[in-house]
Formats: sequence, C-alpha cells, structure tokens
Amino acid sequence: KAVVSTQSTGLIERIHTRRLYTLLHSTPPSDRIFPDNEAILKEVVGEQSDLSPHIAIKKLCLNFGKWGKNGDPLQPVVFYDKHGTVSSERLYQECSMFVPVSWSQRQLLFFCKSEDSSIHERLKGRVQEWIANANFSPSSSQ
Repeated sequence: KAVVSTQSTGLIERIHTRRLYTLLHSTPPSDRIFPDNEAILKEVVGEQSDLSPHIAIKKLCLNFGKWGKNGDPLQPVVFYDKHGTVSSERLYQECSMFVPVSWSQRQLLFFCKSEDSSIHERLKGRVQEWIANANFSPSSSQ
C-alpha cells in the first residue's frame, strides 16, 4: 500500500507542477488495426526490457462519422434518379469513388514517463526504429 501511495503522490506532484509525460513520437494516420499495447510494447523495446516501465502507448482513433455499421455516412442516404425512382445502391456505388476508402484513421502515440534524459533518448530511438520498420501506408489495412 505504501508503494502505491508513493507512486500516486509522485504522479499527482508531476501533474500539479506540469511535468507531464513527454511525447516521443506518433505513427502516421492509417487504417491499420493495431494489436494490444502489450504486444506493441514488446516489439518496440525488444531486448531492452528495462525500458518497458518508462513507456506509455495511447491508441487514437479518429472517426469521420457515426453513421451506419461501418461508420460510413453515405450508407443510410437514399439516392433518387431523375425520374424520382429510389436507386440508392447503384448511385451509392457511383459516388463511392469520391469518398475515402476508410471512414476512420488510427494512430499510436508513444509517451515517455521518465524524466531521465538518457531513458528518453533510448526510448525515442527505439520508437523511431519501430515506426521506420513498420509499413504505415495510409490505405493498407494490416
């Protein structure tokens, strides 16, 4: 209980004095579905497991709409042809070439919890290396 209390006190002290976690790097936006944070953490730190307690990973998902099952705002829209006939499927297919492939983008944010500059630099290098080795093309799901 004393350890948790000390950690909590230290974290609250950092918040009050605005010594927040430092953003190391972020992945480019993509439609990639990321594994859980533990798996990413193991890949990033690799054999340098002493860095694990000093890194925080935040998954960020930006959704461009809340409509339809797939988040597609055009899915519930009804289209009419010039004769007033409902032809939503055909017209949807025609206009779908003007809409994005994915209606959401995902990103990973990597933060350093430590205030030690050597740990910060080591982590920054590991994160940059991991991002460089990963394929983050915006239109490819993985």
